[in-house]
Amino acid sequence: MHFMRRSRSLMLALAGTVVIALSAAAQQAWDGKIVRYGTMREAIGQQQSQGRVLLSDMAGQSHFYGVAALEGLAGEVTFFDSSPTITGVSGDGKLAPVTGEKLQATMLAGARVPSWREHAIEKDTPAAEFDQRVRGAAAQAGVDVSKPFVFALEGEFSDVRLHVIHGACPMHARMQQIELPKEKQPFEGEYRSIRGKVVGIYAEDAVGTLTHPATSTHVHLIFKDAASGEMVTGHVERMALVKGASIRLPQ
Repeated sequence: MHFMRRSRSLMLALAGTVVIALSAAAQQAWDGKIVRYGTMREAIGQQQSQGRVLLSDMAGQSHFYGVAALEGLAGEVTFFDSSPTITGVSGDGKLAPVTGEKLQATMLAGARVPSWREHAIEKDTPAAEFDQRVRGAAAQAGVDVSKPFVFALEGEFSDVRLHVIHGACPMHARMQQIELPKEKQPFEGEYRSIRGKVVGIYAEDAVGTLTHPATSTHVHLIFKDAASGEMVTGHVERMALVKGASIRLPQ
């Protein structure tokens, strides 16, 4: 009888453990919220590039993924699982990791994503179809694509063009036919093939707030710079997906 009472107590305790575990698992879902500070229109178009949020505040949150531009448009920032990769441009025009305790972003968008659904890219996808591929995968996974959401990619990419801002945005300058002075020349690179991690925001009808014109995504790439061997990041202007890469969508 004593053994049966102990067994019953053990079963109840285990049941309680299961309930707690299930409750904890339920809390791991993305809450659907996108964290935003500043807009592209403010920081780039209106040249209101003052600091709006400390990078350390975002790094202090668990499972944060996001893209950002440094105060003064002094570089690019990418958060992957709360770890920021921060990159600027050196005096000789090369990629340069940036460090500092009180760095701020003038524009930032991201989300806390505790868990992901991962899907393999089953075929090569040209750069012109990048947005549609992300949208299609998200819709298939049950994500509400009418609202902004964060996504991640990992693997090999091709036909990549990216930049790192250096006081001004080269895409905005090209669209406005503005010639940037030497002290604001960005880093611009093109890569036939490159491996790395991507963090992006998909947002329809968000030109001027979250995205540049003619795109529904704001994408950053984290990769190893061949020249320095350092991990760096840049704002992606164009990217094709290679079969075998994986796309992650919020759980």
